[in-house]
Amino acid sequence: MRRIIKGPEPEALRSWKVENAEVPQNLTYENMPKPAVKAQMLVEQGYLCAYTMQRIQSADECHIEHIVPQSQALQSDAPHLNIDYNNLLACIPSDTPGHRPSISNFPYGATKKGGSHVDEDTFVSPLHEAVETRFRYLPDGSVEPAVGDEAAAGTITILALNHNQLIELRQAAIEEGVLDRDTALSADEAEALSQAIMTADPAGRLPEFCLAISQVAAGYADKRRAAN
Repeated sequence: MRRIIKGPEPEALRSWKVENAEVPQNLTYENMPKPAVKAQMLVEQGYLCAYTMQRIQSADECHIEHIVPQSQALQSDAPHLNIDYNNLLACIPSDTPGHRPSISNFPYGATKKGGSHVDEDTFVSPLHEAVETRFRYLPDGSVEPAVGDEAAAGTITILALNHNQLIELRQAAIEEGVLDRDTALSADEAEALSQAIMTADPAGRLPEFCLAISQVAAGYADKRRAAN
């Protein structure tokens, strides 16, 4: 997963909390100003799903995901997490009426995670500062945990990040970006690609599966140099 750096909570969310400070029963996820929250998260995430790195074109194509599930927050007597901006992510699929694809189209990511219990021993959040080093994407589109990283391994299982559908999508992006070329990339070109692919375009959008492409390109550059 790509690391996500959260900014301050949206002004609409902050104002809503202030306005309802004396009526805490109103401070529920159902009443939260979701459009403003989604809009800011998409910018922070480069318009990619927080778990799968698939493209999200607009707020209508995603839902608000709770890193610590709502049920877990309630059970642990921490209901504030359900409206805590640092516990929220933008993920596929959509929850917008009229834009809801079949859940069967996404048997991975947030859909697969559902209300699964998570903690530091079983799950790596995209907000973790070292998240990008804890997963290794391979040229065949699969992903594996860093050596000995049980939480990363647990995350792959909880999110079904090696589901066949997701592997095929990542592999296609990797082949198009790195491997499927008329002229093979040089080591320097592959290294430059590994860095450039992690940069958003002028509209703030990152390429789909950017971290997977970046890691494979960097590995390709190393192999080219070793071969020479």
